[in-house]
Amino acid sequence: MDHIEIIAQFFGLLGLIFSALSYQEKNDKRFFIEQGLSGLMFFMNFILIGAISAALFNLANLVRGVLFSKKDKKRWKLITVIGLHSACLIFALSKIFNDPFQIFLSVLTYLTIGLMTVLMWRGNGKHIRYGQFFASSPSWIIHNLFNFSLGGILCEVFMMMSVIISFIRYGKDGFEK
Repeated sequence: MDHIEIIAQFFGLLGLIFSALSYQEKNDKRFFIEQGLSGLMFFMNFILIGAISAALFNLANLVRGVLFSKKDKKRWKLITVIGLHSACLIFALSKIFNDPFQIFLSVLTYLTIGLMTVLMWRGNGKHIRYGQFFASSPSWIIHNLFNFSLGGILCEVFMMMSVIISFIRYGKDGFEK
């Protein structure tokens, strides 16, 4: 592993820490802020390993975290975030158009990001955690295995474990709605 790969994995591990901690938050504002910080760390991780769509999606997730940290459910925020993720996908596809497998991975993660964005905008902690456990984490594990993001792989495994722990701590209905 060269020094760039080591630095990339370091950012991935920081992203893991922010992500796992976010799912232990009972308060939505802190949840979204920690998710945003995680997105910034994973942006750096994926840029350094050359996974452009994942890097851009995580940068957009930073914006999502900032916008959604306020409790107001303004429709323009949802539309803005989905539009930003769509622009990221289009740009990434223009760079990886000759690699069908990377296109598949990009579209897969884009779809689950869209699902998570809607769930986060709606603000139901239980639904967010279900979406993370059954859709988002599995798709990112697939992506991270094929792009070898060690921090990303570990993050999604820990995220799934963290979701389970949050249900144990708060029960299925102990979250802000």
